[in-house]
Amino acid sequence: MPTTINPNHGAHPMHVHLVNFQVLNRQPIDAAAYQTDYDKWICGGRKPKDHPVLANYFTGPPIPPDPDETLSYKDTVKAPAQMVTRIIIQEFIPPKDDIASIPNSGAELPATYIHHCHLLEHEDDDLMRPWTIVGPDGDHHDSGHGGGGHSH
Repeated sequence: MPTTINPNHGAHPMHVHLVNFQVLNRQPIDAAAYQTDYDKWICGGRKPKDHPVLANYFTGPPIPPDPDETLSYKDTVKAPAQMVTRIIIQEFIPPKDDIASIPNSGAELPATYIHHCHLLEHEDDDLMRPWTIVGPDGDHHDSGHGGGGHSH
């Protein structure tokens, strides 16, 4: 289940390529504390044991999707400020063969995949976040959430 963390003060429309998804919920976080600890983690060498645990920053319970999101499939989701947005992506396997006849454009698992903000200024700056797709025998999904100026 991919998770988008937005510690900023404005909402971001987040887009995931090649899949449709449903919004599971959103949950408020102490964005300032998370951002501070995340920045320390980045500056401290990104040691896995020191990565901030998201659950420690929740300030309220999960909130269900907006009425216009319920039971509908999306390719872009509103990620409100100072919230965690969770989406559900049905299991899929990324294309392994060449895409549009482009050599070596297919993926092998585990595959790095991106989601990005659809604000024009952010797209122009290539503000994208990775997450990792693993096969059925994989034991984790890296949601690619992060800090910095745009944590998507």
